[in-house]
This record gives sequence, structure tokens and C-alpha cells, in this order.
Amino acid sequence: MTGIASVINTPLAAAGITECADEFYEIDFYALGSQCQLIYEAENLAKAEAYHQAAGQWLGRFEARYSRFQPDSEVCRVNAMAGIRLVEIDAEFEMLLDLCEQCHFVTQGAFDATSLPLSLLWDWKRKRDSLPTEEEIAQARSLVGWLRVERSPGRIFLPQKGMMLDLGGVGKEFAVDCLRQLAVGMGITNIMVNLGGDIAVLGESYEAGAWYVGLEDPARPGETYCGLRLRSGTTVATSGDYRRRFEFEGRSYGHVLDCRSGWPVANGTKSATVIANRCTAAGLLSTSALVLGGQNAIAMLDRTQNVEGCLWCDGKLYETRGFRRSILPKDWFD
Repeated sequence: MTGIASVINTPLAAAGITECADEFYEIDFYALGSQCQLIYEAENLAKAEAYHQAAGQWLGRFEARYSRFQPDSEVCRVNAMAGIRLVEIDAEFEMLLDLCEQCHFVTQGAFDATSLPLSLLWDWKRKRDSLPTEEEIAQARSLVGWLRVERSPGRIFLPQKGMMLDLGGVGKEFAVDCLRQLAVGMGITNIMVNLGGDIAVLGESYEAGAWYVGLEDPARPGETYCGLRLRSGTTVATSGDYRRRFEFEGRSYGHVLDCRSGWPVANGTKSATVIANRCTAAGLLSTSALVLGGQNAIAMLDRTQNVEGCLWCDGKLYETRGFRRSILPKDWFD
């Protein structure tokens, strides 16, 4: 998605709040490894600030609990106990694990929340003079396997030392849904939650009475190829491998991995966007579409009720039957 203001690494709780239109407030911040934005209506600055603080506290707690980059997080605690013992977890953690299981099922094992050993091996940020060897890939794959994870109510166990969880494939989308629900609970009826391009909206915007987002052109990052007009209550998520990637000997390798092969996805699909009622569903389906690729992905989305989507594959745009493009308002880029 494009149209998000650039921000330095400022967390939500510390970010500034500005009135962008009459009774509409905007906050730009950094969270979950992404540039983020909240735009919402409030009767006055005090009520706007109340949501700002509540959302900041919730998101700060969520990231501290589930980010693999936070050494004291619940995820790191589970990983540290791999091959040693069961770890007790709460209902929220179990809900996130259920989402991981669903995505594993939908992608027929291509998405796997225990894929961190492979992600570390293929780290797209690393400067390298060679690709991982088949032996290294095989070793990392031996530590990956969602079906091996042992779960019982309130407990989880990774049975082999070196196995690791990574909730990056579902956590951001889950947070989008929760921040929207938090707004509802505080009486906010017009809002857009945008965490790194995973978006949920309610009500109306101060611009043209509707919420618009732009879809980024994978061939020209930073430019849009079309707009979307989002109905109240809908969400949109995009998965792509054209930004987070590295090149080696003239070939591009993206950050999205196919855990069945141990290699980055290489089916010609560069970006997949899904519109759904919940961002967790949109994110799960966009990731699945990116991994499945092409007509197989479109067929999967067409079989799924209450979703629309599109994807770029081999330079061509594929759309589901219900997908509709929109013209962005003239002042959308301002």
C-alpha cells in the first residue's frame, strides 16, 4: 500500500497526534517492523488522546509478548524451552496458534509458523557471497514442522531443540482487528487502522465519505496501479516479496519461503491482495495466494466466501470475480 507518511522508529505510545480534519485525528508511528497509521474521528482532543493511549498500551504489550525480536517475549520463552519442557500459555496466545494452524492447513504446509530456522538461513538482509547449501537447507528443514508441535489446552511444546516459533505471518493482522475492536469499545465509529499496509476500516473518512487505499505496483515500488474503495467493516491485506528480497548472481530471492521445499517462493507471483471482513482472514488468504500463485491462487480465493482479491503473476494482473478497482480521489496523494 502507498500513501503512508514516513516515520522514524517511534512507537505508538510516544507518537504525536494531529488533527487532520474537523474532528478527525491522525497518528503516524512505527510498530511490528512497519510504518503504521491511525486515522479516526473523535469529538475532541481529549477523547482522541484517550484512544491513542489505550491503543498504544495494547500494541506495546502485544509486541512485547509476541515479537521474536524481544528476548523476554512469550514466543522467545517457548523457543528457549524447545526440546526441554511444556510451556504454559494463555487464551490469546492459543488464539494466535490456532490462526497459524489454519494457515498451515490452507497452504497445505507451505506456510509454517515453525519456519524460523529457514528464515534465519535465508535472511534477506544478510550480505552474502553464496546461497545456502542443500545440506544447510536440509538441516534447517529438519527443525521445521507444525504437525510436530505438541499442544494441549493452555500448553505448547516444541519437541526438538532448535525448533522455533515465529508469529510474523499472523500477528500484525491480528493486531489490526484488535485495534479496530478497541475503537468500537470506546465509541469510535469512523476509523482506519493501518499497520504496515494491513488495513481495517469502519464508518466513513473525512475524504469523499469513503476510505480509499492504493495498491502498489510490484514493478514500480512506490507507485500505485489502482485504488480500492473499502466498505465500512472491511479489511485488506497484501503479501509480497518484491521489497524484502536480495539478489544473487542476477536472480531475486524474496523473503516469503515455501516450507515444503525450504526455498523462497518462486512461482512468478510478486504480490497478492485480499479484502475480507477480518484482517486475520485477509492476511492468511493473501499469504496463501502468494505461495500458491497464479490461477491456483485465484481459484482458491473464488472458492472462499465473502472475499475478493487480486495478484500480480509474471507481469499480469489476475482478479477474482468480485474484485473492483476504484479511482483514487484527486487529493489522496497530498
